[in-house]
Amino acid sequence: MHRSPARIAAVLLGAMFLLLTWLLYKGDFWSLHTPQQKVDAIVEYASAEPEDTSSLRAVLHPEVVFDETIGDRRILVFTDTEIDGLVGQIQFRRGLLGGWQPLSASYHAGGVIRSTALKDRNIRVVYAVDCPPEVAHYMVAPVENQPETVMAEGDVTASRFFHVYKTDRDFFPSIYLYDTQGNLLDSADYLATDQSIPSPSIGSAETDLVYWFCAVLLAVGYVIVKYLWDLGGPSAKKEETVP
Repeated sequence: MHRSPARIAAVLLGAMFLLLTWLLYKGDFWSLHTPQQKVDAIVEYASAEPEDTSSLRAVLHPEVVFDETIGDRRILVFTDTEIDGLVGQIQFRRGLLGGWQPLSASYHAGGVIRSTALKDRNIRVVYAVDCPPEVAHYMVAPVENQPETVMAEGDVTASRFFHVYKTDRDFFPSIYLYDTQGNLLDSADYLATDQSIPSPSIGSAETDLVYWFCAVLLAVGYVIVKYLWDLGGPSAKKEETVP
């Protein structure tokens, strides 16, 4: 069946606009299927460039310890193969068409237990990679011994753990550690950070903007493709053959 050049162009341009929209989308929503993809995502979002000596970030060589999905959120907890004591986390949200968009990240060296809230969710996580055996219990709260302000509290049964809590309390938290007898441990001994290692807090702005760009690109493509398709329609061909 013969097709007009205008309709062939419409089909080709339609495919091109769909491909461009998909590439734009995938630029923001990454694949995290393999260990290497996870490492690459951490490096791209949170690491300094090796040649950038003035960066407030560290040059990361990450190793993923935890990979947890909580609803439409995903959090990777990582250490570093070259920086002793560094522990960090990076958060993502699931895209409408799949993939994961980075939302925030943070890391620092030192501190045996970490706590963070999931961005825009009433979820707090507490995690550790190498918690010493004398730590038996933890509490996350702005002030000790005020139950109404506690955001997370639990027992430490292993040196490596990842605990999830649902809470709508979002104060400026501190972490309190206790031994098996319930005695408060000195935070300077267990929670101090190494000030010689960068400890950035990284966040993404305008995370929904990619959807608007995709919508605009599709709208422009629709207008152009429809024009070409109509141009190559039967009525147009008939007019071309009239003497």
